[in-house]
Amino acid sequence: MNETLNNIINATINATLNVTSQKSAETSNYSLFIILCLLILLFSKNKDSISNHSFKVHENKKEKNALDKVIGLESVKEELNYYMDFINNKEKYIKWGVKLPKGILLAGPPGTGKTLLVKTMSNALDIPLISTSGSEFIEKWVGVGAKRVRDLFNKAKEKNKCIIFIDEIDAVGKQRGLGHNSERDTTVNQLLVEMDGFDETTNILVFAATNLVKTLDSALTRSGRFDKKVYFDLPNIDEREQMHKLYFKNMKLPRKICYKNLAERTAGLSGADIANIANQAKINGIQNNNEVNTITELDIQTAIDEVMIGREKRERILSLEERRRVSYHEAGHCIMGYILKHVEHPVKVSIIPRGEAALGFSQQKPNHKLLMLEDEILCRISVLLGGRCAEKIMYNNVSTGASDDIEKISKLIHDYTMCWGMNKVIGPLNPNIMGISENISSDIIEHCKKIVNNIEKQTLKLLSVYKNYIIEIGTSLLKNETILYKDIQKILPKSLENSKEIII
Repeated sequence: MNETLNNIINATINATLNVTSQKSAETSNYSLFIILCLLILLFSKNKDSISNHSFKVHENKKEKNALDKVIGLESVKEELNYYMDFINNKEKYIKWGVKLPKGILLAGPPGTGKTLLVKTMSNALDIPLISTSGSEFIEKWVGVGAKRVRDLFNKAKEKNKCIIFIDEIDAVGKQRGLGHNSERDTTVNQLLVEMDGFDETTNILVFAATNLVKTLDSALTRSGRFDKKVYFDLPNIDEREQMHKLYFKNMKLPRKICYKNLAERTAGLSGADIANIANQAKINGIQNNNEVNTITELDIQTAIDEVMIGREKRERILSLEERRRVSYHEAGHCIMGYILKHVEHPVKVSIIPRGEAALGFSQQKPNHKLLMLEDEILCRISVLLGGRCAEKIMYNNVSTGASDDIEKISKLIHDYTMCWGMNKVIGPLNPNIMGISENISSDIIEHCKKIVNNIEKQTLKLLSVYKNYIIEIGTSLLKNETILYKDIQKILPKSLENSKEIII
């Protein structure tokens, strides 16, 4: 549509200019005026065609106890039941003088079920759901986003009862005044106006979802707009176990399969990730020519690796010397993860290239802790430095293979100093919030550098003592490509496990 209109405009201008070049100045001015009017008309039509936007309307059939079928998120479901009672028994709350919530903000990591819960709630209430995304309000034409907001709420007001759901509201609702996007500011203003228009007789409940709460404009998140905030967490170990049972329930699995072990291996993953693992396991079963609906444990374990780490990239052909260096690098990670206290032991080490750029990996046993102590952070940094330090010991130089490790180390030491108040020199202060000067920033980097250098020296010292184990594990990796915790236990003495500490 845009390209067609542009072609019409260009053809009209060229034709008119050819005519005006042969006429008087007065006639030329009149012709140019006609061109201007025509341009305004065409751009106006173009803008109207952009603003005409159909939102997704889901008409649902009532489904009793729909929320009970969603695994986990018990506190979230309890809150949603509370809002459902608002909708079904509004008069009861009005008699008490309770103000009905205008908007509910769902916040949490991606894949934790924010959209699923809203759709399920709509089914349970048997009322329409009008869904859209924050990015759909953004256009280069000034005023289009505001018009779409008005259209959205007008469509909702046509229904007797209705839920509006705006996914990824951070795309349009970021703090105003930080940039030069006047169209986004206008759209946010219109959204505020529409939400202010609610009263006790309005049968609209607005839900919005985001994983970037801190970026939202304060006018959106204040009371009277999005009155309530509901926080979603990643599933815990019991919830992950139930999810694995749900997604594999119609499949033939090996008798020895343990859902608890699968739940432990997938720590830190969302419900969407676990659904992806189940789907990938089925794909693996098809590719391995299994019987219909039959999945082996290898299919599942391979799927977990593919989702968590990345698919094997055997087409990345390494020379023998490169494979040997990668083997020693991963052996360094493996040994430090095994001998240090405060970190989980390695469960799998591999030199098979995976994902975007990884040439190998050393995977620690996932943990379920929500807090980290200072000792744990220091030991994690040491494990990350283990690969680079092993290369120094074996080759007296380093390669580019530690780039991902360095990125993770930098993130940890940044948070250690700037967010968690563990740097003894800085103390419990956040220099970012304080707006510190450039000179002090340089001092902070120096303090961070001293800590990491100290940890690196201790890591080098420990690995130098156990150089023979670097060689032994590296040789095993060259031969087998992948080794597991039981293989590592055959090489490293039991007395070394969780026996060392990093002290600064």
